[in-house]
Amino acid sequence: MNTIALAGRAKRGRPRPVEVVPGVWRVGGGSWGGAVEAASAEEDANVYLLRLDGAQALVDCGTRAGRDDVQRNLRSLGRDPDALSDLLLTHSHWDHTEAAGAWQAALPTLRTHLNRTGAAFLARADHRLVGYQIREPTYAFDPFRVDHEVADGDTFELGCTRITAHFLPGHTPDSTVYTLELDGQVIGISGDVMFGPRADQKAVLGQLCTLWLSNLDEYVESLHRLAEVPIDVLLPGHGSAVVGRRRVAEAKRATLKLASSLAADDRVRANVGI
Repeated sequence: MNTIALAGRAKRGRPRPVEVVPGVWRVGGGSWGGAVEAASAEEDANVYLLRLDGAQALVDCGTRAGRDDVQRNLRSLGRDPDALSDLLLTHSHWDHTEAAGAWQAALPTLRTHLNRTGAAFLARADHRLVGYQIREPTYAFDPFRVDHEVADGDTFELGCTRITAHFLPGHTPDSTVYTLELDGQVIGISGDVMFGPRADQKAVLGQLCTLWLSNLDEYVESLHRLAEVPIDVLLPGHGSAVVGRRRVAEAKRATLKLASSLAADDRVRANVGI
């Protein structure tokens, strides 16, 4: 979740999917404060379709308000929403997971993957990592199940494609980056751990908040770890994809520089409490 993602609904035409690279489409997501064209409800995190050998997976699923748009976008690509096999969640935040319960109700065989820390919080009905408490008091949380509790360094298969999980806390304790190889390129799914630069070319972090247990020291350490992971195409939780290993590396450096400067600022630490 990022502050920009909570901006008011942007004016937009009919939502449409966008191909990032062959086999990967952005089929949902808000405008991120006007940075990109909205593909579904403005409050939605980015939702991606991975068309893999033997599997069709959604990466995050956005909000209930955006689910119809996501389904229409899938159909416009000739993809049957009822044929989805997996739901890969980057972390628990409501803008990434709110529609999970509805997808699971419609598709009982859908296999849902989430970091084991996030799964443990959900299992004990501790919803701080979902973060919906910042929304209106009438907000109704829709519980969802976790079929696969993902651990750091886990490798698992979606169809015939191997996925590697990198546990990178800081934004939230359950933030996870997934990597996979597709047509010779390493795809990195970063959720809110990092994004591409905004129009002003400045880096931005996932929103930091004591509610969902953000930790700047962990964030800096995680970004150091991420710097060592080769990525050719970055799929962030908001905004545009970053294509090209050099551009991804530049975005990594800028994000690490920002996190490190905030962590070294006593005023930030005293006022934000993280």
